[in-house]
Formats: sequence, structure tokens, C-alpha cells
Amino acid sequence: MTMEHLVFNIKHMLSFLNHSGSRLGSIHHHDVRVAQHHVGTLCQNKQSICSLKWSLSNQLLASGSSDGALNIWHSDPGVRGQSQPLKTIPHSSAVKAMNWCPWQSNVIATGGGMKDGILRVWDINSEKLLQSAATDSQICSLLWLPKTSELMTGQGLPGNQMKVWQHAGLINSSELYGHKGRVLHIALSPDQRRLFSVAADGIACLWKCHEYEESNEKK
Repeated sequence: MTMEHLVFNIKHMLSFLNHSGSRLGSIHHHDVRVAQHHVGTLCQNKQSICSLKWSLSNQLLASGSSDGALNIWHSDPGVRGQSQPLKTIPHSSAVKAMNWCPWQSNVIATGGGMKDGILRVWDINSEKLLQSAATDSQICSLLWLPKTSELMTGQGLPGNQMKVWQHAGLINSSELYGHKGRVLHIALSPDQRRLFSVAADGIACLWKCHEYEESNEKK
């Protein structure tokens, strides 16, 4: 596969599938257990794919593109290019980050690109915008915090920080600083006691999850 086709890769853990987003607007399914690994393609549009995320039930795949489209697809790895998304929700800028709510299967949060910078929470069943908040910078990554029912966004310029948002009202409750580049990925440890972040500055940070409530001190 050429570089123009492979933008990023995430693993569908239950079916041994890898999924890649294309600069040409396609989503490719790969079964890593077989030599002829390319098993299906979804053609979204002519704009590049910025983000991919499976729902917790692995029944729905969400994709975001640089032209501001959030598409919801049904789980069917064998599909071909003529398939259409179940839902399409337009945004005013590139959908750079997204994540499904762990306790509400019909809710997904999305983060806007540099021209937008808005955190949005959607009900995909009704395609209704439930909440939104301006973050004042590009949103590059997004994570739900189940223990506290909060959202965390990884930001770009000017702060390159992580922001914590109360789910009710999307109020910015605290911020974590430790990177000098865009925060590209944030993840929780399995016990939810540690937070991992990696940024465009080439630095990875490990945090205690309670620190943003106490002192925002980086570990």
C-alpha cells in the first residue's frame, strides 16, 4: 500500500481487522490473519480521512474527514466502495478527533480542526447536537473519563495542553501542561489510574489521573 493511501491504522480487536484512512477519502479494511489482507473498502468522498473510531460494541464505525463530514458506518468488513454511511453529520471544519461515550452508546464527541476548535457532543440516533464548547485551538485528540464523567481534549497551538471538561454543560474545569507540540493522542490505563499522552514534540508523558484535580503537576 502506498503512502498516499495509508494515513493511520487502528485495530478492531474482536475481529483481527486493521482499518486505514486514505488521503483520497477511502477507508480500507485489512484482515491481518490472511495473505490477501485487503477485505473491503468504504468510499467516503474526495477529502482525506482525519479520524476513525469504532463504537464500544464494535457495531458502528465513525469516520471524520478534512471537509467536515462525520460519517457513521455499519460494521461490515466485506463491503465495497458503493456502500453508503448510515448517518452523515456536517461540521464547519475538519473532524480531527472523535470518541464514543462509554456509558451512552448513541453519543459521540467530536473535535474540530484549526479553523473551528469546537468540542461537540452528538446524539447519532437523532443527529442532534447535545452540547458544544469553544476550546480556542485545534482539537487533536479526545478521551472520555468514565470515573468522573468528564471529557479530555488534546489541543494544538497556542497552548498545546490537555483540557478537562465537565460533561454537564462542557465547562472547562482544569488544564494540564507538559507538551510543546500538538497533543496527538491521549489514553487511559486499564485501571484508569494513569493517563498517557504523546505529542508532535516527540515527548510522551505519563500522568496520575487525580493530578488534574489537585495540582496539575506532570509526572
